[in-house]
Amino acid sequence: MKTGYRLPVSGVASFLALLLAFTLHAEVFWRLPGKADALLQMNGARVYTTEVQLNGAPGTLTAYAFGASAAETAASLSRRLGLPPPAAFGATLLTHADKASMRRFFVLPAASGAEACVVLAFDQPLRAFARSREKPIAWPEALPALSAAPVFSAVCALTRTAFVTADSPAAPEAAAEEAAQTLRGAGWAEAAPATPTFRLFTSGKKQCALFAGRDPQSGQTSISLLQREGATP
Repeated sequence: MKTGYRLPVSGVASFLALLLAFTLHAEVFWRLPGKADALLQMNGARVYTTEVQLNGAPGTLTAYAFGASAAETAASLSRRLGLPPPAAFGATLLTHADKASMRRFFVLPAASGAEACVVLAFDQPLRAFARSREKPIAWPEALPALSAAPVFSAVCALTRTAFVTADSPAAPEAAAEEAAQTLRGAGWAEAAPATPTFRLFTSGKKQCALFAGRDPQSGQTSISLLQREGATP
């Protein structure tokens, strides 16, 4: 299985900053065989690895830092995976399956737009991937359900983190506002900075980043939420 599409993520810089702020402590380094090694061959620096639940089934998340732009890194990774060239701008999601596992690679640009990026590699055994497809993807318990169809979720109990991406027929600005209303209705308080398609929220010790963007291929809006709770243990 080989697929690739652009994941529109307005505010991805803030998302990355929030993600790295509470996961860099998990300095458990595992060797991931096969295609994940391509990231090391591309001069990526493995930052951390941790166990996660991907769409409700076991998997792992490994982060790699690159001194090249997201566009250059995504193009190089696509060639190694035998996938079509990705879009030149924005973040990219690439998926690849072999005989043993399903792998998803999120290529995220640097906050400053500099020649740097981070690749998040989600790795899942095919048996676990098949099990995750036996029932609909559910919203993580830590997040209020939006009026959008979830297509991918990742939950890490160690860092009390939840990430979900969903498809919405609404325009990005409308989808973001509707999601913001849902969060406010659930007791979350909006915080700065914010744009029409990127919002930050807090609720006690919890923090949540929300971002939305149009998928140029499907015409659907991809809306994503990343939630963390408390300080890093």
